[in-house]
Formats: sequence, structure tokens, C-alpha cells
Amino acid sequence: MLTFYFSGHNFEYEARNALRIFDLNINYEIKNIVQLKENKELGIVSTLEEKEGVLISTSLLYWDNDLLYSSKYRSDEILLEKDNEKKLKKILIVKAMHQVLKSYYKVIPDYGILTGVRVVKIMLTARKYGNSDEKIKKILKETYEVTDEKIKLLFDIIEIEEKYIDDEVNMNNYNLYIGIPFCPTKCSYCSFTSYVNCNDDKINAYLDTLVYEIEKTIEFALNKNLNLNTVYIGGGTPSVLNEEQINRIFKSIKKFYDLYKIREITFEAGRPDTLSKEKLICLKNNFVNRISINPQTMNGKTLKAMKRNHTVEDIVEKYQIAREIGFESINMDIILGFPGETEEDVKHTIEEVIKLRPENITVHCLAYKKNSELTRESSELLKDYELIRKMHDVIKEKSKNHGYKPYYMYRQKNIKGNSENVGYTLLSKESIYNMIIIEEMETILACGIGASSKIMTEYNKHVPVRNFKSLEEYSARIDEIINKKKKLLQ
Repeated sequence: MLTFYFSGHNFEYEARNALRIFDLNINYEIKNIVQLKENKELGIVSTLEEKEGVLISTSLLYWDNDLLYSSKYRSDEILLEKDNEKKLKKILIVKAMHQVLKSYYKVIPDYGILTGVRVVKIMLTARKYGNSDEKIKKILKETYEVTDEKIKLLFDIIEIEEKYIDDEVNMNNYNLYIGIPFCPTKCSYCSFTSYVNCNDDKINAYLDTLVYEIEKTIEFALNKNLNLNTVYIGGGTPSVLNEEQINRIFKSIKKFYDLYKIREITFEAGRPDTLSKEKLICLKNNFVNRISINPQTMNGKTLKAMKRNHTVEDIVEKYQIAREIGFESINMDIILGFPGETEEDVKHTIEEVIKLRPENITVHCLAYKKNSELTRESSELLKDYELIRKMHDVIKEKSKNHGYKPYYMYRQKNIKGNSENVGYTLLSKESIYNMIIIEEMETILACGIGASSKIMTEYNKHVPVRNFKSLEEYSARIDEIINKKKKLLQ
């Protein structure tokens, strides 16, 4: 148990996230600072005060009543990407707390004090406010405490992403996301909204509502004079749909657009046990120009532990069929940090994937998700800092040596090693949708259960519309969703 004692602020959310960088298992409580004399085990006193116009944050870490570590930061020592007093206060609190926790746990996190999803967006915002790249590096290193290695990764990514940044074009574009919440089985690490082994009647009933939402959404976008940039069909596992059901979805888009003119259409055909030659031909005939065939690992024992009902051989077979049919952009996902996997296992996986030469390789680091079976059944949530670093080093070396460059990244809550998910790409083969959604460059209009739209109202400002997460509620209350979108797109 760790006890927080706050004085001059009440940033519980920020304090909790600072703690979770180091320890996913410890519980915490908050007590009044007058109770400090009764402190048992770990305790952190966090204070914020102002002296002569300067904010000062102090953190003291105790074991019982013994002071172990202390740290202090002043507001005149802090560089930010833009002026924001509330953010400045939070950073002061977190930095002071971070230092004492870093000393106690003997860990130096690669992303320093950062816990948010979109790290590159800090850099884009800094550039928008006139900061030089040298100053941005200083902000990342001195304020956020990001390591030099990760700063280089971020600048490598922004070098590719910046080609897609044009305020006027971005404001006039939209991207269509379509969610298919059905799977053949539930992977042990997954917490997405999904329904397993549903019959065609249930799926078709869902498609009735989904097609209605797609058509209404496109109508609103056209009335707003927005240009359709990309389409992304995700899940779940969209490839559980049969050819007739797939055609039905694309038919709803074809009412408004020539599919071959859409810049990028991605279809997550992630599970090879749901794919057939006929289904892949169906996707090709609907002008899908990018698919995902996701092994997650190329180790058979790990596939079984993940509860994925396919073999490594199935992955290779379906990949080769997709190539024969003519797919020129294929993504493959892999996961680092699954329990029982070693550095050598990851080396084997990346070597086998690179042999296939997909245009994109997306490397996820395992995150402990609240509603996943893996999290529920884990007696301890391990950070595995050193193991994850070694795994990332293997991926980085192998990818670089074979012509892959990082093109987008994002982070997740409770991610192992306080690490990141990185997308690698061959030259000029990056996924446009992935960059747009992570950096929030353009409007995303999302359809389906649990889907979340983000409608741009001005630069860097989005209004969300979140769809219902149950089949019954989604169907019964679809007009509420439609009306929210209509109002925001008028």
C-alpha cells in the first residue's frame, strides 16, 4: 500500500499515473497531511506552493516515518511546447513525484514522466507554436525526461508523418471507420468489444443497423463538403463476415463513391483461420488496397496460449494467397511481452515475418487491459522493463537492416515496460489512416458498436461521438447517434 498526502493541490489522477509507470500492482490511498505521523509503509508527501511568483513542487517519499528520497522543481525551470498554467502545475507535481519513485524503484523509464497515448503530437504542437527542433528536443529531454533513443525514434516518425500535414487539406478531409465486433474466439489479451461465434442471423441484424449508420454518416459528410480520404474496416475480426456480408458493406459506400478512387481502403483480415481465397478475391473486387494478416507471434506454443485457433503455417499460406491475388500492401501485427515469450522468441518471429516482406509491420507491446482474460488471470502485472527493451532492440535492428522505418507510434495505459506500439513501413508504403487517427489530423467518422468518431471543429480541436457498446442498445438507439453526428456536421 502507498499513501499520498497532498498539500496545495489535488491532482490524484496525475499522481496515480505517475505511480503506475513503475508499479501496476500496488494499491494506494489518499490521506490528510495531518495524518503523516501515522504513515505505514510507503508514503509520498506532494506539495505545491507559490513563492515570489514562482511555483514550487516538492515530493518526499517515506517508509513509515523515515524519509528515503526527496525532490523539488520550480516553474522557472520548466520548458513547455505552449503556455498552459494548469499543465505546468501538473508537470511540476509529476516531475517531483517521478524523481522519488525512480530512485525507489531503481528504474529509468524510456518515456520519462509521459503517460499519454500521443507523444508525437507534443512535437507537432510545439512546431505549431514556433519552436525549433532543437528546442523540441530540449523539451522532450529536460521537461518530459524522454531518453535520447526514444527522441530519435520520435523524430524519425515525424519525418514521415509531416508529409501528410496540411491544415487546409486536413480540415476538409474525413476518414470512415467501420467496426465489425465479431470474432471466432476471444484472444486472451484482448478487451475490445466483440462477440464470439455468432450466427448469421445475429450478424445480419447488426449489418442492418450498421449500413443505415454508414449511409447517413456519408450523407452528412457530403452535405458538409468533406472529402473522403480513407476507409478502415476494423474490429473485432471483420474477416468473420462471408462474401455476401462484405459486399453489403461496400455496397453502402458505393452508393456515394467510386471505390477505386478512394486513396486507401484497409480491411483487417487479421485471423488466418477466418480467411479463404474466395473472401480475399471479394475484398480485391471491392478495391481494398491494404489488408492486415496478423500473426501476433510466429511461435506455435504462444499462439495456443493466446487462444488463437490457427498455426504458423496457416499464416504463411493465407499471406501467399493474398499475394497471388494481387494485394500490394499487407500489414502484419506482432505482440511483444506475452507471458512466456523470450527475446529469442521475438527474434524468431520478426525474422519469419520479414522473410514474407509485408509492407507494414506493426509491433505492439502487451498492455494489461482491465477486461481481458490475461489480466484477470494474472497474479502479478509485470512491467518487465529490461526484457521489453531487449525485445524492442531486436525489432529495431532487424527492421532497419531490411529497409523498414518507423512511421507512427502510440502508447497505452498499463503497457509493459512503459513502452510503445510502433508501426514500421517500407519506403512510401505507410498507412495513411494510422497516422491520421493517432495524430488526430482529420475528422474520423466511425460507424458500429463501440466506435468513436472525432469531428474536427478547428485545428487540434475535436468533438467526440461515442457509439453504444452493446448490440441491443446500438440497434435500439441508433437514431440518437445519427442525430449527434448530424448536429456536429451541420
